Parts: sequence; C-alpha cells; structure tokens
Amino acid sequence: MSFKQPGPIPVLPRQFQGKWNKKSYHVLRELGRGANGAVYLVSQGGVRQAVKVGVEGIDILMEVNVLKSVQQGRDSRVGPLLCDVDDLVIDGKSCTFYAMEYLEGEQLDRYIRQAGTEWVGVMIVQLLSRLDILHRHGWVFGDLKPENVIVTQPDKQVRLIDFGGVTKQGNAVRQFTEEYDRAFWHAGDRRAEITYDLFSAAVMMVRLAVDRQTWQSSLTEPRHTVSLCDIIRKSDGLYPYRVPLLKAFHGKYASAGEMRAEMLPILRELTLSAPKRQKQAQKRTSGAGGMGISGLFVASLLLLAGTLYYAWFM
Repeated sequence: MSFKQPGPIPVLPRQFQGKWNKKSYHVLRELGRGANGAVYLVSQGGVRQAVKVGVEGIDILMEVNVLKSVQQGRDSRVGPLLCDVDDLVIDGKSCTFYAMEYLEGEQLDRYIRQAGTEWVGVMIVQLLSRLDILHRHGWVFGDLKPENVIVTQPDKQVRLIDFGGVTKQGNAVRQFTEEYDRAFWHAGDRRAEITYDLFSAAVMMVRLAVDRQTWQSSLTEPRHTVSLCDIIRKSDGLYPYRVPLLKAFHGKYASAGEMRAEMLPILRELTLSAPKRQKQAQKRTSGAGGMGISGLFVASLLLLAGTLYYAWFM
C-alpha cells in the first residue's frame, strides 16, 4: 500500500538506449510492477540485468541513493548491485530508469514452501543482518514482506529487492503491506524507525512457519499481537524463539543486530539438538515417515554449517 496516487507506469520498448550513458538494452520480459514503477528483465551487452522505470523520477533517484549507500564491501549483500542510472524518452516523455544486478533465486515464501519450515530461522537471521546494514545507513525498509526478499541460488543468500518503500528514518513510512504493518496489528504507528522493520520481520517469521489456514485465522478482527502470540505458543518451530519475537512485537530492540544476536544461540541449539530429535523421531516412525525425518536431519546439518559461518563472518 502506498500513500501516493501513481500515474501510469511507462512501458519500456523492446529495444532502448540510455540518453546520457548510451548503453543499449534489449527487454526480455516484465518481472513485476508496484506502486511506483515496473521492473523488467533485460539483456545489456549479453549480460542479464533488471531495469526499473518509474512514474516519478525523484522516487527512482531515492532508490538509487539507497542502493549506492549499501553496496560498498560487505554491504553489497543487502540488495542488487547498481549498474546504470539514466533517462530515456517514451512517447515523447522523459523517464528515469536504473539498471541493477539480476538476482537468480526464489521469493522467500516460495523457497520456504519448497525447502521446509526448518529453514525459517536461518533465513530470518540472515535478513536481520541485511536490515542492520540498511539501518546503519539511516534507512528503514518499510514494506518488508516475503515478496520483497529473495533467496539467491545456489548460495542460499537472503537479499532485499524492491526498494520503493525505503524511507529515511524519522519520516512516515512511504509504503506498507497491512499483514506486516504494526499499525494494522494495533502495535504502533507508521513512523520509519528500526522497530518498525523488526516488527515486520517478526510477523514474517510467524507467517512463514505456519500453514495458510492458521495464518488467515489470525487476520480476523480484533487484530492484536495476542493472536500472533497464540500461534507462537502452539508452534513447535516458533516456541523456542518466543522471547525475541515478543520483544520485536513490543519494540524492545535498539537494532536488528541485537535481535539477531539473541536469535543465533537459539538457532544453534536447535541445530545441534537435531540428531537427538532425529533418533527420538525414528523410534516413533517407520517407512516413508522415517525417510522424511532423515531429510530433516540432513537439512539441519546444512543449517548448522551455514549458521556458524554467518555468525562469525557476516
């Protein structure tokens, strides 16, 4: 949801060239569109990139500034790398666009559906490290939701996409999605601050860890975080994280790094205890059921390796 009434989003021609930098682009297909622009998959010099063209040039330039500020050194893992910024003329009207790295991967919710909910914890921990960098540069992501997070392949890295809702800290949030908005849950306002993003991240974790029916039941009136707490209490996967989740709901963290630091020991403990849980489960299962638990055990070992790496080096 956006506060602005957008005009028509320009449609990119099949072939176009930037007005100033003179780079030529071949449009392959549209990837998606939102409140302030459309994103296309393009080929530039034989390299696949993503191009975003917007309704308002100032909005596009704000996204460009955010991407520039967070793509130095390790910060480059926050979102796609910026490749080009230029203008083009469409139907006689000048439009601003930018080209960025095309990230191969799966949308976060789709990835969890394929890989299993045992991956939710490690993905949220990675997400918090990305948010921490963004926050330290003075920005709030705002419209944080699974659709705006991608898990790259084959390295399983979480990256943020669609920076159209990114807002300078202290201002009113520019874009939001109700399900992940703390005002929707009567838990605060829509001021762009660190706690706003952390609330959304906590809600995302709940959403990703439960089935659709359970989630939909939580959206009925009255909407308060007590509904989310009930889900956490009944969920084996979420219950170990109850303390950091509740703290995020109530705005008790000063930074995403602080929340991440409290989640990491829980994730490690769950991973290290996986062999014991596997043995217990194997005693209760046989045949196809036992094969499912074995798959979970393998995934847990992968989680351990990834978690320990990111705990020390990210």
